[in-house]
Amino acid sequence: MSKLKIKVCGMTDAQNMCEIGALKPNFFGLIFYPKSPRFVSAETIKGLPQFEEIKRVGVFVNESLENIITIAEQTNLSFIQLHGQETPEFCKNLKVSGLQVIKAFAVDNNFKGANLGQYESVCDYFLFDTKTMNHGGSGESFDWQILHKLLINKPFFLSGGVGAENAAEAIAACAGLPLYALDINSRAETAPGIKSPKIAAEIIKSL
Repeated sequence: MSKLKIKVCGMTDAQNMCEIGALKPNFFGLIFYPKSPRFVSAETIKGLPQFEEIKRVGVFVNESLENIITIAEQTNLSFIQLHGQETPEFCKNLKVSGLQVIKAFAVDNNFKGANLGQYESVCDYFLFDTKTMNHGGSGESFDWQILHKLLINKPFFLSGGVGAENAAEAIAACAGLPLYALDINSRAETAPGIKSPKIAAEIIKSL
């Protein structure tokens, strides 16, 4: 098994990105959903640092294909994370543009994953997050054992309430599944969009 990746999502501040960047995560998530407390505009991102070894992931919710592609070009995104009701056809068209696609699925106790198969050929990765009204960022975990009841044929990011106190438990719960990366957000924050280097370091160390 290859080394587990780390994505730190919801970055908003240049100094904070440098602090977290020193820990060498694999991905930085930038949220382009205006209703998120961690929203950043394409204009704001022009003032944020870039790191050769840390790929940028743009997070979108029900955004138009044209806007996503334009923003990706303006802000040097390598991955697009889709957190809304985007169809397989939408994902296919985005993938054709040359961007890597992460399709997020909101999980609760009723999640059966019936539509996962429709997205397999049009996405590069899946992401499983706790179902909320606000499309993530709740700091709440879902029952990871649910994933064992699904037919998952894609490497996936595990999101939703992953922090220093439960990262090792989350990894263990996904044993035998194609877990690709842990997605860290609100459980590592001191304020919305500001990550604690200490907490982030603890999570990375726990791997």
